[in-house]
Amino acid sequence: MNRNFNGTQINSSVTIVEKAGADIEDCRNRILKYDDNGNVVLAAAGTDISIGVALIEAGSNDITGRESGKVTAGDDVDIQIKDIGYVLAGADIAKGSEVTSGADGKAAVATSGNYVLGIALSKASAGGYVRIQYSKYQKA
Repeated sequence: MNRNFNGTQINSSVTIVEKAGADIEDCRNRILKYDDNGNVVLAAAGTDISIGVALIEAGSNDITGRESGKVTAGDDVDIQIKDIGYVLAGADIAKGSEVTSGADGKAAVATSGNYVLGIALSKASAGGYVRIQYSKYQKA
């Protein structure tokens, strides 16, 4: 719900919708970042500043695309940007670990200098889902 505070609009939604900047074979539960044109693409490294995670319903406008998570450049992508959500793990992640983006938009454990997307609230093996609390910052 939007509220007006002293003439300033505040949007309390946990999601945003952005345009895909490239074709993505499967964006579901993967970490996204903005490209140079302000569209979203898969984040590929901990040095990428991630904006959030593509929701499982993300995909093209037909039901087949939604089931596969496939998007083409210009498609709308639903992205969770705050609170608690799930991301696909690209490596083993322990509960309490700082989570960043790794290859293919999958979660990895953050190291010094990485941009942290959130803190793991569950453990996950590579290929599994890790629950995270979004807390965006750069790891010292």
